[in-house]
Amino acid sequence: MKPIPPLILAICCIFAFSVVCGCTSAPSQPSGEGAGIQDITRPVLETKTDLETALEELDMLAGEGLENVTGMQVVMVSGTAVTETASAGTWVLGVRQENATSLLVYSRGTWSRFAWSGALPDEPLHLDEIVMPGDLYRLHAATIGIPGKQTDLLLEDGTYTIRSHSDRPDAATFDARTGEAI
Repeated sequence: MKPIPPLILAICCIFAFSVVCGCTSAPSQPSGEGAGIQDITRPVLETKTDLETALEELDMLAGEGLENVTGMQVVMVSGTAVTETASAGTWVLGVRQENATSLLVYSRGTWSRFAWSGALPDEPLHLDEIVMPGDLYRLHAATIGIPGKQTDLLLEDGTYTIRSHSDRPDAATFDARTGEAI
């Protein structure tokens, strides 16, 4: 058997010594507050945006060539955690484009597109011919809910459905073109 060269033996000893010392040494910290495992996550601030602003940002992305909206038909609009000013944490557009369906999701200031194989309504929505959620919420503030409470909004087939986030969930429906209660 050939003897181990002294250089390799010295490197192995230094490495083993480093590993052992690294495992047994601890940083000096005063005991009590600040010691141990600490939560370093930062709270995520939920931004709420009205539908008009979200659609303007989508148009801006399309103008810059970052999102293709050519031939896109919006068939459904959904808002989650909508406030009394019609600002939502998330807006979802169900769209048909080039014989495919997808969901365009606006959340935390950005748009994302997801392929969708589920059912979507047949009738396209003409967003320039409907009452926008902000106007609808102002027009029917007493019907929709109490200030400070949140709702979910769904627009499909020319009808808004607004559901409250309360102990006793309630729903109200409105004509999307006129804003009148149904």
